[in-house]
Amino acid sequence: MKKAFLYLAAPMMILGSASVFAESCTDSGVIEVVGHGKVDVMPDTAVLSYSAKDENKDPVKARNNVEKKITSLYDKALSFGVKKEQIISGSITLYPKYHYTDKSKRVFDGYFCSRDIVFKIDDFSLIEKITTAAVESGVSDINGFGYEVKDTTAVKREADAKAIADARDQARRLAEGFGVKIKKACSLKFEGNNSNVYYVRNRAAVSLMAAKAETAEPATEYMPEKQSVDSNVYATFSIE
Repeated sequence: MKKAFLYLAAPMMILGSASVFAESCTDSGVIEVVGHGKVDVMPDTAVLSYSAKDENKDPVKARNNVEKKITSLYDKALSFGVKKEQIISGSITLYPKYHYTDKSKRVFDGYFCSRDIVFKIDDFSLIEKITTAAVESGVSDINGFGYEVKDTTAVKREADAKAIADARDQARRLAEGFGVKIKKACSLKFEGNNSNVYYVRNRAAVSLMAAKAETAEPATEYMPEKQSVDSNVYATFSIE
């Protein structure tokens, strides 16, 4: 929602640093506006996150099993043309697991080990290939699929320009409507620049162990939604 305010000067005492602003900008009143700019852009990067997990009484075996799964998926991804710099291998987690009996006795179950691996790819046709490779490698969980824009610099500048134009237009219309003239800009600032990232979690944290790659149905093509980059500019103008 667009916001615009017009203040007419009234006798008042202003102390301290605010007096400088008062003398230069509020002698005859001010107009305050919030300009908004928005640019829609199609994501160019898919972010795929998977987890390999294993439980074993032997911590070494638990870790080795996890590393074997991650390495298998990593190597298959490279064979698809994914670059090393597009792969993020997370640190490994290893800890003992226990359960308690009805008599509150703690019983050791074994060691739980897990490691995440993330792919940032610009070829969306690889999403299904990497997911199938995860199944074949024994990687058990999909943490989530996300989409993002690699570089939003140009888009943010476009959104900023729209926000500035919107603020100026609001100030002009407000001044014309009340029969006053804009003297100068007194305070200008951007706020709320952001790029929204949409995450598709329709298969997040779903176990893949039961899936059979050779019998799986062909997947629907993965298509991202447009993202919006927003910009707000807060402007104060003195009037006469």
